[in-house]
Amino acid sequence: MHRFVLVCALAYIASADVGLAQTATSIQGNWVTKTGDCGDLKLRIASQSRSGAITGTMECVRTGQVTRFGEQLIAGKQMSGKFDGTLLNIEGPQSLTSVKLAEDRKLVGFAYGGPGLGTTPVAFVKQ
Repeated sequence: MHRFVLVCALAYIASADVGLAQTATSIQGNWVTKTGDCGDLKLRIASQSRSGAITGTMECVRTGQVTRFGEQLIAGKQMSGKFDGTLLNIEGPQSLTSVKLAEDRKLVGFAYGGPGLGTTPVAFVKQ
């Protein structure tokens, strides 16, 4: 009986490890999409922690505006970034980019730039 319980416990732990390994998809690198307001909208993911926090920059090429994102908001000036293995969210005080990893090389969803810019569908491709 003790062996059966031990085998079941080990099987449960192993299946939990497999689930965690599946969310360890790396999305680090350079991504780009086209938008009406920015032309090229560049997303650079510089680092990704085991907990899913991401850091990097988002650049609107047409305006030259570059916005940093990290683990948490800092005085409302930095956006926070999080990736759970499937969904990536980058949030600012009045903005949100929410995309889903559709393939290893595509992030598909929307970017909301605030009240003046509205919502734009995006499909980032890994460079």
